[in-house]
Amino acid sequence: MQDQGLLEFKSFFGNLQAGSNTAPITFRSRIDGSGKVEFDFGAIVLTKETSFIMKWWDGEGSRPGYFSLSGKAEDGTEFKTVDLHFNSLANKWCKETGSRMSPIGGCSRAEFHRKLAAQTPKPTLRMYVKGFQNLRQLSSECCLGIVAMVGESSINDPDNITGYIAVQSDNEPADLTAWHAQADKLLEHIRRVMSFASATVLKRPVIEFYSGDDLKVVALTQTRQLSTPFRTFHYLNQQPVFDAAVTSFFNPPFELKNFFFAIEWFAMEATYKEVSLVNVMTALENLVASNLGVNDKLIQPKKEFKILRKVLKQRIEKWSTDEANIANGIVGELDEKLAELNRRSLLNNLMILTQRWSVPLDGIGEDKINAAKKARDLIVHQGHYPNDGKDVNDDLWEHVTVIREIVVRFLLTAIGYRGGYFSYIGGCHDAQFPPQADDKNAKQSTPQQTTGY
Repeated sequence: MQDQGLLEFKSFFGNLQAGSNTAPITFRSRIDGSGKVEFDFGAIVLTKETSFIMKWWDGEGSRPGYFSLSGKAEDGTEFKTVDLHFNSLANKWCKETGSRMSPIGGCSRAEFHRKLAAQTPKPTLRMYVKGFQNLRQLSSECCLGIVAMVGESSINDPDNITGYIAVQSDNEPADLTAWHAQADKLLEHIRRVMSFASATVLKRPVIEFYSGDDLKVVALTQTRQLSTPFRTFHYLNQQPVFDAAVTSFFNPPFELKNFFFAIEWFAMEATYKEVSLVNVMTALENLVASNLGVNDKLIQPKKEFKILRKVLKQRIEKWSTDEANIANGIVGELDEKLAELNRRSLLNNLMILTQRWSVPLDGIGEDKINAAKKARDLIVHQGHYPNDGKDVNDDLWEHVTVIREIVVRFLLTAIGYRGGYFSYIGGCHDAQFPPQADDKNAKQSTPQQTTGY
């Protein structure tokens, strides 16, 4: 991190609070290499003043209570969190010292705040990310200032902070609060697009904001960062997609709803090909469902379908005297299924959105899409993919690559990207977007050879 002083344990004196109870406390804290906030509370003597810690921690029910913690270090650094939790109080008793607690815990969000020795010439917002791989600094210019993204060329542990995304204003903004809010949204958008490029959700455990002689550091608890062998872009060629990320924030080709949900499903870890297929298919369905209107998804308008539904219900009601039908709940079940009759199929919805956004699906036939959906449905409803005498792994991987490619093309269209990327249909190879005639004859290679993993 830029503020190296927070990587080492720093002593703070402050207060621990729960409800209306407060006790003075001395503690040490730091941010480790993965962005996690660590604490060292030492031994706390159990007294009348500190007994609320044990009572609040036990609480009612199975969930322990949360504490507020604040403090100030000798160098003026201030710390605060409102969601401190203890995993253990590690109570010990001995005759000489009495009862003591040695709390072990963490928090989901913490703030460090301090004054800098020198003025920062221009406001800067920096978001640190885990596991981001890149050789040279990526940079672009926009109305908010200069935007940059830095990573490491080689990564041993993807769960460590390996880079950052930053934006620095060209001058002192007239409204610093507004600039900060917009800059925060920009960095978040870039993180999402570069997560798509890396095919893994890049975690953002630490955010720094520099303004004048003021530094605010926010540390967020994040789940473990994972790597992937199936990148969408080579780590040596990420400048074009980075440029598209910056541009699409200010001038998107069209409004894209639930963008990050699709990316999270797309980049979610999967140990089995069955899970990979479910994940990419869910990403595709998320894109379609989120970005089509209610009427787009219906075969007939609701008013028109009500007439047909009324006729069908009248016929079903004639069965209501049949005791066997009543006992089996057939009448009620059929009534619930009637609404399904008016919903378009995934393929039809996909084609509507494909035409609306002008997403090229060259080389991907409807038969392949239907086959992949059928495979996904079998996995979801039966819990496994039937063998049928075929090589299941090869068959499943083909379905995964087809749906994955569709999701990639949708997202590339959504950010206005033009250029090279990795396609995995028929084997990993360099492809161009929008697709070109030469793509069909592109030289194929294994993912390991092409991606450098």
